[in-house]
Amino acid sequence: MTVPNFRALLVSASPASPVLLSKLTEASDIEVCDVIGADQIIASTSVRPPDFIIVDVIGDLTALVQVCSVLKTNPATVFLPVLALARSAKSRLAAFEAGVDDFLLHHVRREEFLVRVRALLKLSASRRQLAAEQLADEVKRREAIRCAFRRYISPKLADQILANPELRDTVFGGLQLRTRAAIMFADMRGFTSLAERLQPSATVDLLNEFFALLTDITFRYEGTVFSMAGDSLMVGFGVPIEQSDGPLRAIRAAREMLDEFAELADIWKERYGVETGLGIGINVGDVVAGNVGSAAYMNYTIIGDAVNVASRLGQRARAGEMLFSDTVKASLDEQGFDLQALPLPSLILRGRTNPIDIFCVPSAERVDFRLTH
Repeated sequence: MTVPNFRALLVSASPASPVLLSKLTEASDIEVCDVIGADQIIASTSVRPPDFIIVDVIGDLTALVQVCSVLKTNPATVFLPVLALARSAKSRLAAFEAGVDDFLLHHVRREEFLVRVRALLKLSASRRQLAAEQLADEVKRREAIRCAFRRYISPKLADQILANPELRDTVFGGLQLRTRAAIMFADMRGFTSLAERLQPSATVDLLNEFFALLTDITFRYEGTVFSMAGDSLMVGFGVPIEQSDGPLRAIRAAREMLDEFAELADIWKERYGVETGLGIGINVGDVVAGNVGSAAYMNYTIIGDAVNVASRLGQRARAGEMLFSDTVKASLDEQGFDLQALPLPSLILRGRTNPIDIFCVPSAERVDFRLTH
């Protein structure tokens, strides 16, 4: 006695259909596990999917069309073979248009029926394997991108970008994104003298500690690291994913950077006898985000006048200071957040006729960021 290896589901309203299938599958490795109506196809395939579907076409193609429309549009059953049986070949073309994988007549020889069914099952298995391999490759590709992204963007933002086709096209497809963002520059003070006194390997270790600390804090507030150059870090909030509270995120991140780096600077002083500090500049404005570079080397970054202003503020900030522009203050005021910052003399930028108002929050000031607004 042959042990069935393949399960078939028969869709038919005719009592003669099970008799026909019994003859065609007799003494074979195929078992007709159930006979159902077309309206039962979803429930039957959900409980225990068969290896293939047989639809006995009685009269018009209504049942066949219903079965194919359900199975071929569902990712879980799209590769499930559908075989149509009919009394005549008149509906052959219409059956293939409906979505069947093969079409046979009632008077088909048993040997041909079994050969055609096994060919369908092999084809279905190949398609499933190919789909599984493609899915595995896509998962690996996305994980590789996500791992690369995690070097300069928070895992949460990386997942959002990978899940959004428009954002993926913007970041990876060479498209430019114009948006309003908060830009922060964090610069280490005293790095030149520090590098002169230490061995290159020790200097690299310090820089790694420095950037690791600032990057971790950036990710806490879902910011994006756009540049690490020398002893300076450029961070954006609200880009490439919009954040309505970007300026507040930047301020909070800057506060934690100043506090935590002060502790690290104390450790360095005891360990190496060096004096260091951190100065931070923040600005808000329109930027363009995109891949900049050559065919050999690309860098995803942000450019614009707002970036230049933030850079100048970062350069001007003394150790332990956070400087930010009037646009940042205006944004914080709109959200009802008062830093009690100190106004400083206006900053005149090269190439500009109008100075900008700037404000300072020195490290001695303690701001309660636990408040929610």
